[in-house]
Amino acid sequence: MKGKTFIVARREFTSTVFRWGWIIGTFGMPVFVGLYAGLIFLIGSTAAKYEKPTGKAGVVDHSGIVRVEAGREPAANIPDEARGAVDAASKMAGGAGPAAGIIAGMLAGTEFIRFEDEESALAALTRKEIGAVFVVPKDYLETGKVTSYDASKSIFSEGKASRQPLRRLLVKSLTHDRIEPEIVERILDPTDIDTMARDRDGKWVKRGIADVVRRLGVPLGFAMLLMISIFTAAGTMIQGVSEEKENRVIEVILSSVDARSLLFGKLLGLGAAGLLQLGIWLSMALVPIVLLVAGVALSPLTVILCLAFFVLAFLLYGTLITATGSIGTNAKDMQQYGMFWGIGCAAPMIFIEVILRDPNGTAARILSYIPLTAPVTMMMRIGTGEAPAWEIVLALVLLTAAVAVTLRFAARVFRTALLMYGKRPSLPEIFRWMRQA
Repeated sequence: MKGKTFIVARREFTSTVFRWGWIIGTFGMPVFVGLYAGLIFLIGSTAAKYEKPTGKAGVVDHSGIVRVEAGREPAANIPDEARGAVDAASKMAGGAGPAAGIIAGMLAGTEFIRFEDEESALAALTRKEIGAVFVVPKDYLETGKVTSYDASKSIFSEGKASRQPLRRLLVKSLTHDRIEPEIVERILDPTDIDTMARDRDGKWVKRGIADVVRRLGVPLGFAMLLMISIFTAAGTMIQGVSEEKENRVIEVILSSVDARSLLFGKLLGLGAAGLLQLGIWLSMALVPIVLLVAGVALSPLTVILCLAFFVLAFLLYGTLITATGSIGTNAKDMQQYGMFWGIGCAAPMIFIEVILRDPNGTAARILSYIPLTAPVTMMMRIGTGEAPAWEIVLALVLLTAAVAVTLRFAARVFRTALLMYGKRPSLPEIFRWMRQA
């Protein structure tokens, strides 16, 4: 890095991060969100005192076929890999609130209690001894209809959560003494599929939920972070440039610093400030998620490759957005011109199904060779584990070359545009700047 570039980058970074507005916005936003979430949780916890899940439901059987057995009927058969995550999410919810009750119901199930008539069942429901009442009529076998009494109108009500366990209970009752219990359980849960996939050596290996998270979670996380950072950090860069242009301070700066060093220095300094702010927000928000998936082993190579594409993509888009934004005559125009390039970063997400279904297909490869779409596309392809090493290297080389070429021509546009006031240049004029400036 040249001396002038480093001076500009250091000046932009320090002048940004030591402003009270930046400090308050950076650390005040998570505090505000935390207080807001705490208020919502407090309200939910208070409401939960009046709608505390019981884990029980009443059954009034006029058909004479329902057999209420000991034990609970689960809402769903959750795979062992996912059960730990669901259990951890339930504990994180504090065990309070209707949503936490639904999660607990998925794990523990619903206990059904028999009542002789509706009056006694509804009285128990009123006393909150049970969470719902189901009435099975005499003509159930002909109609299949069941009447549900639910004390809550919430979408997270215990009555709605008990419907799937009720179906399991009815299936067991209808097949009692007709089909072996083992067969009934298999009917209720017919499949427990082990997914096998080929690795790079051509061997068939088991691929579970943890493996999917390890392979695709990190690349997709980097892709989303890249898009967020482009719209956040690039906005900070354009704002800084627009202030200097409108105040005409840029004329003094360009008299002692060449346009390329100034552009690159601003890109690094303001971009680093924006990324630092984004990193602080994400670190505060993602701590619970990190703790939740702490047991998932991440691939260091995947992280390194995604980080490389992330940095190069940020330099490419930051250069394009800043240079294009400088063409505008005011801050509003600069924002509109610069953010046009964000479409290129988001484009691969439109083809996410195509890329993940066929990572080495024609569409995925074409998007991998275009610098604007290559970063996000290659992150997803790397996550699948099927991208050839030579294509990864080629994409990195093409992206690096695109950054160098873009920086060269963008600096020319940047220098001329910053010295123009009150006039929007035409497209031919911009191309002339790129050739002659």
